[in-house]
Amino acid sequence: MRCLHIIHRYWPALGGSEKYFTEISERLAADGNQVVVFTTDAIDIQHFWLKNKERINKPFETRNGVTIKRFAVRKLPKQPQAQKILGKLPSTAAKSLFSFPSPILPGLMLEIRRSQRFDIVHATALPYDSILYAAYLIARRQNIPLVYSPFIHLGEKENDEVRKNYTRKHQLSLLSKADRIITQTHIERDFLLEAGFSPEKILLLGMGINPRELEGGKGERFRKKYGIAGPIVCYIGPKTYDKGTFHLVNAMTMLWSTGNPSTLVLAGAEIEDFKNFFSKLGNDVRSNCLLLDYVTEDDKRDLLDATSVLVLPSRSDSFGIVLLESWFYAKPVIGARAGGIPGVIRDGVDGILVPFGNERELAVAIKKTLVDRKFARKLGLEGKEKVLREYTWDRKYAVLSSLYRELCGVR
Repeated sequence: MRCLHIIHRYWPALGGSEKYFTEISERLAADGNQVVVFTTDAIDIQHFWLKNKERINKPFETRNGVTIKRFAVRKLPKQPQAQKILGKLPSTAAKSLFSFPSPILPGLMLEIRRSQRFDIVHATALPYDSILYAAYLIARRQNIPLVYSPFIHLGEKENDEVRKNYTRKHQLSLLSKADRIITQTHIERDFLLEAGFSPEKILLLGMGINPRELEGGKGERFRKKYGIAGPIVCYIGPKTYDKGTFHLVNAMTMLWSTGNPSTLVLAGAEIEDFKNFFSKLGNDVRSNCLLLDYVTEDDKRDLLDATSVLVLPSRSDSFGIVLLESWFYAKPVIGARAGGIPGVIRDGVDGILVPFGNERELAVAIKKTLVDRKFARKLGLEGKEKVLREYTWDRKYAVLSSLYRELCGVR
């Protein structure tokens, strides 16, 4: 099969949807299929709208059998404001190309007109409408199957602040053009069903891990490297308000005020709002935090082995692959009751759910896992059993490759 994947960022950029497409692409290539990835030159997601953010200057390369074509992101004067104005234009095409924070990629639009022939196109993710729109255009021009993995962030039930950016009329219209929509949890699937999408179009898949890639973490090595002796409360992901990092720091501040000896490790890219928030904190709080940028795979494995509890108090996750990685190390996890996380964590069985933004409940949940180690161990072991049973890339890829063959008419 000749497969085209279109995504807002690809390797070496890190993230859930990035990992998802890297796994799919490289496995398809290993099976003898031709795989081409169209993506942007962004490493830092803020490169879409801010100047001087990290990008990769390699327009073309091949990795593990996958051909990668990167297209430069172009910016308008006063980018966010200009895109919001352009996003109000009446045509679906204009909204798909210009709604904030969707990247502006004139090179990708030109490539679609002259591109080689493919048998199938698969794209992700909202709210990057221009990426999904490009996939729709090439599917229409070449008359080939169109697959979307939208990674819809539904946020909190009682608050549409996140959800409104992923469920606009033109976005749902784009999704309706797909031959198949792959969802991450039953929460995302049920939302689409309630919006009127046909059940036959929707495939519930989710994420996975490669157990062999995660083996070998040594917690003591991490502790020695960073000089940490006591319990570790860990967060891995972009540091920003919607991911709950503000609330996590404030919850830990409550615990530290009672003499709790834990260190808070925050690993991942710092978004501008978190930088401003953290810079205003007192030295007594900041001294209990270890801020890491992107960590190597070795460091991440060591951190997972060293941590006492992983916390993902986010309202902007459609799944949360780091939950699976933590469970592989039999660690308890705490998540927000928002987005797709309740579709992954079973509250009180393999983790704890708290309302997004409720710092007091978050502090109580963290304290419980640190004090009641028997309960924490039970949560972690339940999670590990579930991951190995349901959430490996071998299982997920078998389902997805079968879908590709079905849509392409390949035995």
